[in-house]
Amino acid sequence: MSVGQIPKFGLVLTALISLCVVFVFAGSYLIYPGYLDTGEPNIVALAWRLLEGHPVYLPVDDAARITNLYGPYLYLIHAWIFWLFGASVTIGKLPGILALVLGLVLVAMTYRRDGITALSLALAYSAGIVCLNLPATIWDRPETFMIACVAAGVFLNNLGNDQNGKWLRVIGFGALIGVLMGLKVFAPIYFLPFGVLMLFRDGIIACLLTVVVALAVTAFPFAFDTFHFEHLRDFFGLMTTKPDSLEGLLKVLRYALYYFVPAAVFVIAIARSLPSIERRDGLLVCTGLFIAMALVIYPAQKPGAGMYYLVPFAPVVADLMVRGLRASKSSAHHNSFLWPALLIAIVVNVLAVPTDKRFWRSLDWDTANGVAAEIDSVMKSYPDKSIEIGIGDNNDSYRKTYQRTRLVFEGHPYTLDTSIVIETTAWGIDIKPSTIALISNCATDLWLIPADERPFDWIGYYGNDIYGPAFRAAFAEAYKKVEQRTFFDVYACRQ
Repeated sequence: MSVGQIPKFGLVLTALISLCVVFVFAGSYLIYPGYLDTGEPNIVALAWRLLEGHPVYLPVDDAARITNLYGPYLYLIHAWIFWLFGASVTIGKLPGILALVLGLVLVAMTYRRDGITALSLALAYSAGIVCLNLPATIWDRPETFMIACVAAGVFLNNLGNDQNGKWLRVIGFGALIGVLMGLKVFAPIYFLPFGVLMLFRDGIIACLLTVVVALAVTAFPFAFDTFHFEHLRDFFGLMTTKPDSLEGLLKVLRYALYYFVPAAVFVIAIARSLPSIERRDGLLVCTGLFIAMALVIYPAQKPGAGMYYLVPFAPVVADLMVRGLRASKSSAHHNSFLWPALLIAIVVNVLAVPTDKRFWRSLDWDTANGVAAEIDSVMKSYPDKSIEIGIGDNNDSYRKTYQRTRLVFEGHPYTLDTSIVIETTAWGIDIKPSTIALISNCATDLWLIPADERPFDWIGYYGNDIYGPAFRAAFAEAYKKVEQRTFFDVYACRQ
């Protein structure tokens, strides 16, 4: 093997190893009987209830605390999968895993004609970013879908500049931006790199038509009674009061280097060789990327967010790296660019190893299987009772409550989700008297509370008393412990 072939072989090998790691982890999490994130069960439960006609967004002052701030398309995608295959913990995770796979397939399709080296570079980097941000890149939240949408945007952005390519971009970008806004309200920012280039390449009319398509796609779900825009709007207004976090900002800025450095390497490469039109296009995409990253960093640094907000930029950065590779092919510096490209791919994947290990250790199969079996056993023991899962007083037991979706799938009520109560109380939405009345009136027959813990006496990760003394007093008056099991105590209504 010649010296010039080493980086090519290294890129292929890195891509294969990285993709194998991604698919092993994604497959393992798919069949894992529990969840790793507090927000996943809420999304799954709301999507399942959507098929029964329940509204996704409730008023801010509603007695039930289950409304999340994600857009309607996240729930529609999950609901469609449930409609096709039925409800289970595994099926609930399937949309996110499929979206990740689709994103990687789109990356591969974009560069299939650029040769194995370019294809391997794009996949090695993208898969490395996926591993670096586990479990956010495989869980039941918007991130995996945003990766797929941005990867589709890169694919469309690489189409020809003829009329067909132009109109495919107008319609495709519009539809993708509409879906993105229907996942997270600020998500269209991820398409800014494409928008900047579209303005110069396709003109202002194309951009305006794209916006029209995007707004139509965004508005479509709100034509149905299951999605009340005014309720979602009210929650967004309260979310803007979330504080900033200097610690979160520093962490996000550190992780931004995984995107900034490869893009900067591209700029160095492209400045040497590309024809003027291609150089202009690449630099416009790069400029849009840097502006978009700066805009996303603000919501990413807030409590409850994180560095994984940058993940959807990975397909754009991969695209810039491939553009740099194309530029270097026509110059004497081809091999000199391949070496830093290989170094970037290896560094991203090597630095992801600690995250890979933490993710693998977090899959507590014995506990997850035990919790699942106990929830099923309680349902069989009390077939005529309505059941929900509450919180205790210990941080370590919180993850045991994530499998509340098993109850929702069987038709049990869904009135309190601690992941939502944590957020809403942090925004200043205190527990309402109507919520306390649900407890006082025993709206739910049985509550499962983590074993040997004080019910609803938990300080959340924002440092506030989530449920408060009035709620606990109402629970103590209305319910009594009637049974203790391995993972949960069973509390029944006193009436």
